[in-house]
Amino acid sequence: MKTIAAFAYRNCQILDVTGPMQVFASANKALGHQAYALQILAVDNSPIKTNSGMRLMPDAIYSDVNDIDTLFLAGGFGVKDVVKDADIIAWVEQQAGKVRRLASVCSGAFILAEAGLLTGKKAATHWCACDKLAAGYEDIEVDSDAIWINQGHLYTSAGVTSGIDLALALVEEDYGHSISMDVAKELVVFMKRPGGQAQYSDQLQAQSKATGVVAAAVNYIESNISSDLSLERLADICCISERHLFRLFQKEMGCSPARYLESSRLDLAQKLLTEGTLNNEQVAQRTGMGSGDNLRRIFLRRIGITPSDYKKRFGKTQQGAL
Repeated sequence: MKTIAAFAYRNCQILDVTGPMQVFASANKALGHQAYALQILAVDNSPIKTNSGMRLMPDAIYSDVNDIDTLFLAGGFGVKDVVKDADIIAWVEQQAGKVRRLASVCSGAFILAEAGLLTGKKAATHWCACDKLAAGYEDIEVDSDAIWINQGHLYTSAGVTSGIDLALALVEEDYGHSISMDVAKELVVFMKRPGGQAQYSDQLQAQSKATGVVAAAVNYIESNISSDLSLERLADICCISERHLFRLFQKEMGCSPARYLESSRLDLAQKLLTEGTLNNEQVAQRTGMGSGDNLRRIFLRRIGITPSDYKKRFGKTQQGAL
């Protein structure tokens, strides 16, 4: 039997703990036997008040537990206190050499980072914490779009429910696709989520970063999304050279004008498909993507599913039928 443990603490995110644990519990049901033993670990035996106000009852004190197969580190507001606790950080570093798999959910990545376990590695965390993780630990390559990332026996996952995505992948790793699919069906979640977490963060939160010439270019893009918006056209509008506009965009927005434009068009296309009143060709025309074929190519490349599949899953008609 494999012991799956989740380290929880005051002001952790409750779903970072219960989400993955439920996946393994459901796997036991799907398998028809107790393949996984589940434990919630804490600093003492007191109920843990999570950042939702609800409490979790720990099964054991973290320092007393041995023979853990897979250890999850939850995220949450309280992580800022956890990373200052030398005993916890030392324990996590020690566990890294003992457990088969060590995983973080959401801002739990900061615990791994503080223990020095992500040095020189790629990592995922909640989209709103990516900049902070990258700034605080410059030797970590932070992927702001990944749902989860595997580096050796270390796993990092993005915000909150991405811990479920990761847990499903670990069950699949242990017992195969069929069992993992059974669990996903029971929990009514994607076996493999379409797209990355960028679809859940406001693509257009980047607009708030824009200043001066870049802000003017961004405003023009958003107001003329279906028009010809080549780099040459944008540079003319802003009265600067193409090269200079490209450099300013990269500096302020972290991407090229073309990438920003495509993201804006994709964001609008997702909204139009969700509303469900336009077909693919009409969505392509409205967003400046040109044709239904081009719309399909962009969706497959950026999100991993077709526009039609996206509409089936997220369209208002389908949502209303649930």
